Amino acid sequence: MTTALSALAALVPMDVPVGWSDPDDVNTFHAVLLLGGVPLLLFLAITIAVYVPSLVRGERIAPGQPPVENQWLGGPRAGTAELKGPDSEDADAGGASGRW
Repeated sequence: MTTALSALAALVPMDVPVGWSDPDDVNTFHAVLLLGGVPLLLFLAITIAVYVPSLVRGERIAPGQPPVENQWLGGPRAGTAELKGPDSEDADAGGASGRW
């Protein structure tokens, strides 16, 4: 096994890649642009992706807006008149009826 590893080491060059032992100086403007500009662009892209669909639908996004009342996601469209309440105590309508 040792001879196979030494033969493989002889075939594979073990030199340091060019530029690794003496790297070029990094331009400060390029570093600031890369480390500050890319996260800022990502922040702006995510913000636009979140707010644009609601603005297209005409919703308000201002802070302090009163809460939406009578909103039931996935519920009946005509309102709560479609919901049946329980007729008696033994009726199954009107919500969860856990029994012990």
